[in-house]
Amino acid sequence: MAEKWKPPLVEPGPARMFAAVYFDAPEVFLSAKKKMESKFGSVDYESQMFSTELLMPLYSNQARDKMKLVSFNRPVGREELVDVRKKTLAIETGLQQLGRPLVEIDPGYVSEFTVVRTALQDHFHYVYLYGGIFAETLYYFESGSFRPFITTPEFYRSEDVISAFNDIRLAHVSEL
Repeated sequence: MAEKWKPPLVEPGPARMFAAVYFDAPEVFLSAKKKMESKFGSVDYESQMFSTELLMPLYSNQARDKMKLVSFNRPVGREELVDVRKKTLAIETGLQQLGRPLVEIDPGYVSEFTVVRTALQDHFHYVYLYGGIFAETLYYFESGSFRPFITTPEFYRSEDVISAFNDIRLAHVSEL
């Protein structure tokens, strides 16, 4: 009897870690950035500051006013995503005032063809990883740019935000 053919399993290459950092005060962002650099290595990209008005309906009065994207020079294995999220949660816990986090850090990775971010709650299109952490694919790469999925939150559909992720992708692909 003939054996069934199976393609060999191939581990994906490393990706570029990013963090979407939501904050109200610039000094809080700088403190969070410094703590992230101590855990993940040097920042190689920092976006402009984005207003988070489009997030307000999602988070009511808890949304931060500003957001910046940062990516890190050290390549990250995709399997590290849960550990990365737990480390960013520890940073958030360390930057609190009266029990309220002063910063929210939403990490993920950029690969050649996709952008994936983490989440702490389940949703119909999220994939459960482990340890209470979920993953959401924000974009796919097509015709020279990232494109949002129908489930991508409105904030991440902004041309400026997509452009920032394209910049991170370009840095990642140039190192492959």
